[in-house]
Amino acid sequence: MIPVVFDNCRGWLHARTEVGDSRLRIGASTRGVIVCGAHGFEDLCSRSSLRLLAEEISARGLPVLRFDWRGTADSEGDGEAPHRVATWLGNIGEAARKLVEMTGVEEIVLVGLRLGALLALEAARDIAPVRLVLLAPPASGRALKRELEVMSRIFQGKPGAGEDAGFDGVSAAGFRISRETLDDLVLVGSRRFAGAKTCATLVLTQNADGSPLVDKLRDMGANVVAEPFEGYAEMMCDPTAALPPAKAIGRIANFVCEGATVAPAHATLADPAILATDMWREEAAQFGPDERLVGVYCQSVAVERPSSAVVFLNSGGVYHIGWARMFVDMARHLAESGVASLRMDMSGVGDSLSPLGPDRAPLFDRSLTRDVEAAIDWLFSRGVRDVSLVGACSGAYQAFHAAIEDKRVTKIALVNQSCFVYGPTYAMQIEAWRRTKAADMTMKLASADGPADAEPKGARALLFSLAKKVVKAGLVHATDAAFAIRRLAPGLNPVERWFGELAARGAQTLLIYSENDPGLSELERHLGDRGRAAAPLPGVRTTTIPDSDHELTPRSPPAGR
Repeated sequence: MIPVVFDNCRGWLHARTEVGDSRLRIGASTRGVIVCGAHGFEDLCSRSSLRLLAEEISARGLPVLRFDWRGTADSEGDGEAPHRVATWLGNIGEAARKLVEMTGVEEIVLVGLRLGALLALEAARDIAPVRLVLLAPPASGRALKRELEVMSRIFQGKPGAGEDAGFDGVSAAGFRISRETLDDLVLVGSRRFAGAKTCATLVLTQNADGSPLVDKLRDMGANVVAEPFEGYAEMMCDPTAALPPAKAIGRIANFVCEGATVAPAHATLADPAILATDMWREEAAQFGPDERLVGVYCQSVAVERPSSAVVFLNSGGVYHIGWARMFVDMARHLAESGVASLRMDMSGVGDSLSPLGPDRAPLFDRSLTRDVEAAIDWLFSRGVRDVSLVGACSGAYQAFHAAIEDKRVTKIALVNQSCFVYGPTYAMQIEAWRRTKAADMTMKLASADGPADAEPKGARALLFSLAKKVVKAGLVHATDAAFAIRRLAPGLNPVERWFGELAARGAQTLLIYSENDPGLSELERHLGDRGRAAAPLPGVRTTTIPDSDHELTPRSPPAGR
């Protein structure tokens, strides 16, 4: 996997390579593939699956370029800016030029998911791909606008995730699209997707009743094969619960590679892949065993060799940009203050491979401590000596235990840490949640398409609701009883002992909680009444953020606060 930068976008080229004399020799087909991803929450859910798709296609000999839209993910720019559609269409054209430049391919295949499918279909008019793959495409730009508004309503219904005050557009999971960009999306397809007439097109649709877009393309005379998108709901339900759609990945790879021929190896100069502004510069980081761990290193342009750095760890299955892209924003603000950072993906999350195979990320597996240590090793190799860790939820758990084991860590910031001692009861709760998430999201989407105050109806919705309450109540009772005994018996409270070990070596801990977050109860289970104190233990400080949700989604307080 080779990092690339073009048009102020960060991307990754998947291809077989050999390095020599500062040049890459890329084994290639005459055909190359560009993957146009989704946006916002849907991008968080699908990141790992699209990487697996790229790996599958490149293993069959075709180079694949994935990239982040300008103003999103690891690319430069402001995603909230108006009129982004023209910019994003330009990104696809520049991606095609970059792929040809690096690999020498003569044919282009465009693969698009959701927003990426709509834009790929529009861009086909100018790029003239030999094949198109449209994954769960909206029926039109107008339909996509409507779907984004529905998604926004779902997330605004979460506790603490109120209206995105003062923003004219839609906001889902903290990812914003301006009203001007939404209006521009409505115009996409006004030329009736003429590019689809000259190539074979595969559409995987999530709609069992058929696709209006497929009908439209066939009416134009396009050569379209339409099939169900197996595994779509499981892939897109939630970043942490998501499962890769193995059958769909295989079907897409077969279609993309059909009829492709092998080309001689193509030599190109190695690209440093630096993305920079006047204030910060970023480069890709690959480290750990077989360089299978991936991250982005950000530093100030004014500090050549920073001595301190922050490592941002994944929250659940959310890849290294963070919920609502917050880790990207934080990293670039820190760089402006002279502090470097590494936002990384641990094994099985986002762009990092898992040695266990393409399955769910092992969120609370203590083996991930080795991943954090590998990141610290990489930073130390660059002269950093003062390392802080930042993590939320499961990332806070990993930061906490990595700091206990690795004495090079000087500070940790733990956001809404839901677990200090992982055990079977927590595993049961997570698995129960994961098993119902895809169906739960499907019901929410269906209900959100109706009146604003509608709730999911029917026996299935009632059973899901009752099951969640029963499981949660039982687990809370079990954990409360176990930890009450530990607090009363000296020496049986490992959490207090761990905090003491950190303080004894001078490490500082900041505990950050959203108001009324369940993590506050978890802290109280271990520390009793001290869990509510601003400084419950030596070296430990606690702060609470009002009017926020577990993911810290809201960007501004409600009016009047």
